[in-house]
Amino acid sequence: MVSKYLLILVVLLAAIFIWRSNRKAALKVRKASEQRAKVIDMQPCRWCGVHIPSNDAVQGRHGPYCSVAHRLKAEP
Repeated sequence: MVSKYLLILVVLLAAIFIWRSNRKAALKVRKASEQRAKVIDMQPCRWCGVHIPSNDAVQGRHGPYCSVAHRLKAEP
């Protein structure tokens, strides 16, 4: 009789362990996909060619620049 309850307990613990490990794996996949969603668009500076994030670029008439100094050199 005790072995019957022990077997049920072992099966229940195994099921909980498998369920929790699958849940952790799904959480890792979800976090990885969120990280990939945070990709930033990069653009090369028209003067020196250094790639910079689009939101940090200084926009000029001929395209993006990495700084105001490079924009002024390229567009006098």
